[in-house]
Amino acid sequence: MRLLGRHQPDLLLLDLSLGHRDGMQFLKDIAGRFAGTRIIALSDYGDPLYATRAVRAGAVGYLTKHASAAQLITTLRAVAAGDTLLRASHNTSRREVRPQAGAPGHSIASLTDREVHVFRLIGTGLGTTRIAQELGLSRKTIETYREHIKLKLGYPNAEALLKGALDWAALSQNESPDTRKDRGNPR
Repeated sequence: MRLLGRHQPDLLLLDLSLGHRDGMQFLKDIAGRFAGTRIIALSDYGDPLYATRAVRAGAVGYLTKHASAAQLITTLRAVAAGDTLLRASHNTSRREVRPQAGAPGHSIASLTDREVHVFRLIGTGLGTTRIAQELGLSRKTIETYREHIKLKLGYPNAEALLKGALDWAALSQNESPDTRKDRGNPR
């Protein structure tokens, strides 16, 4: 943040993978503090849900890390010229995921950014304690997030939640190849 304050760039390419820090929240903080900076969010995830959330958080552009150099340059130029450009996935026909185990009408879009983050981590196979460690939160807080996710998505129990999260993670990976395998163990 200090570096941004000192240089106040016109354009910022922001990697949303920040380890223990919530990338969407960091994006919101930057967008709120540096209104003149146009932000392109860079993510591992090609699901249009992530692009939508990034735009809501203040980004004017969105690219996956799998974008070609030509796509990156095109997006940088377009955003610098004042356009909004989203390249969320190779398959943008699916706008919203409806969890198969959930009740009709419930969707991932109903979750908060933090709940999506927790749901994604559940989908990587992490348990409550490990998710709490990853996010720097208490186990009780993660249990509360899990309960909220179950209610919002219509999952009757923890087993259904896990299955839905695993299915969603697999679907998201199929839309845009995930490079996490090249970086070692998933978070």
